[in-house]
Amino acid sequence: MDFGNAPRLAAVTGAAPVSRADVTAQAGSVAVELPPEKTVQSAPAGSAVNVEVRAETRDAQSRANGERRAQANDQNNRAATRTADDTVERKLIIDPQTRAIVLQKKDPHTGETISQLPDEVLLKLRAYSRELTERARESAEAHHQVERTA
Repeated sequence: MDFGNAPRLAAVTGAAPVSRADVTAQAGSVAVELPPEKTVQSAPAGSAVNVEVRAETRDAQSRANGERRAQANDQNNRAATRTADDTVERKLIIDPQTRAIVLQKKDPHTGETISQLPDEVLLKLRAYSRELTERARESAEAHHQVERTA
């Protein structure tokens, strides 16, 4: 039975082989069984590789310069840290309401708090939460008490 919609096959053709004009047999070349478009030709020999003897001394000198810069940066960072340590007073205290450990950094000259961990807002939140929990516990205990009279 012929339904009239049989697939039509088209001939598949690949790219036409390209002949390379740059492929020529040279003295000392080896014959291969590859088509010309798949052959490879070695690059012409250029000048010899130049090895710079002074490169080692230049590399060593740049490495030494880098190490000197790193040491100078380390010394500057240590000096900056020492300066910051001299100008900031650190204290560990226990907050009475939340019973949490608090790190405070204060200016020794003015007594002003520069930074605090945990933040004051978080400490207030913790105190509020603790108070609510205690009130809920107290009200739950009050409901469970039973008075007996005889």
